[in-house]
Amino acid sequence: MQTVGLIHTLEQCLNRMQTVGLIHTLEQCLNRMHTVEFIHILEQCLNRMQTVGLIHTLEQCLNRMQTVGLIHTLEQCLNRIQTMGLIHTLEQCLNRMQTVGLIHTLEQCLNRIQTMGLIHTLEQCLNSMQTVGLIHTLEQCLNRMQTMGLIHTLEQCLNRMQTVGLIHTLEQCLNRMQTVGLIHTLEQCLNRMQTVGIIHTLEQCLNRMETVGLIHTLEQCLNRMQTVWLIHTLEQCLNRMQTVGLIHTLEQCLNRVQTVGLIHTLEQCLNRMQTVGLIHTLEQCLNSMQTVGLIHTLEQCLNRMQTRGAHPHTRTVS
Repeated sequence: MQTVGLIHTLEQCLNRMQTVGLIHTLEQCLNRMHTVEFIHILEQCLNRMQTVGLIHTLEQCLNRMQTVGLIHTLEQCLNRIQTMGLIHTLEQCLNRMQTVGLIHTLEQCLNRIQTMGLIHTLEQCLNSMQTVGLIHTLEQCLNRMQTMGLIHTLEQCLNRMQTVGLIHTLEQCLNRMQTVGLIHTLEQCLNRMQTVGIIHTLEQCLNRMETVGLIHTLEQCLNRMQTVWLIHTLEQCLNRMQTVGLIHTLEQCLNRVQTVGLIHTLEQCLNRMQTVGLIHTLEQCLNSMQTVGLIHTLEQCLNRMQTRGAHPHTRTVS
C-alpha cells in the first residue's frame, strides 16, 4: 500500500486499518503486523514507528501505549519494554526513565521503583543503587540518602544502616563512620555519638568504648580522653571520674589510679595529688590519708612515709 502511494506513512496505514475495522487497538495492530511478518518483534515495531515519524522519543512511545490502553501503570510499561528486550537491567531501566523525563531526581527514581515493587527494603535499594553505579561508597550513599530526605540525622542514618544489616555493632558503626570520613578523631566520634543521643554521660561513653573494644583498661581510657583533649590534667580526670559516678571517695580514686598503673607508690600518689592541687600542705595530705582510712595514727603515717621512701615534706616534719 505504501509502495503504490495509497498511504505515505505507517501512521496513515494504522489509521486506515483501524478505520476499516481491521484492527481496533494498537495492540491488535502490532499483533497483526507481527503475524504477517512485517515486523518480528515489538522492538522492531517501535523502531519502525519512530522511523516513520510516529514517535520521536521513548516517552512518546510510552504515552501512546498508555493512551491506547495497552498499559495502565509504569510497572506494566517497564515490564513490557523489558519483555521486548529494550532493557535488560535496572540500570538500563533507570537510564531510560531518566532519559525520557519520567524521573528527574534519584528520590523520584527510588520512589518509582519502590512503588512498582521492584525493591522492598532499603537494603535492596542500596544494593541496586550500588549495582547500577549510582553510588560507589557508603559516604556517597549516606549523602544521597540525606540529600533526598530519607534521613535527617546521623541517628536515623545509623538506625537505617543497622536495620538493613549493614552494621551490627557500634564498633562496626564507628569503623564505617571513620572509613567514610564522617569522623576523624575519637573526640569527633564521642561528640557525634552524644549528639545523636546514643550516649548521654561520660560513663555511658566509657562503657560503650570499652564494649566495642576501643579501650580495655581505665588507663587506656584516661590516655584516650587525654588524647582527644577531654581532659588535660589528672585533676580534671578525677573530677570527670567522680562526676560520672565512677568514684565516690578519694580512697576509691587512689585505688583506681593505682590499679591502672598511673601511680605505683604512695610517694608518687602524694606528688600527683599535690601536682593537681588536691592538697597543698603535708597536714592536708595527712588529713586526707587519715580520712580515707589509709592511715590511722601518726605512727602509722611516719612508718608508711618512711617505708615508701623519704619525701621532702617528710624530712621537714621529722
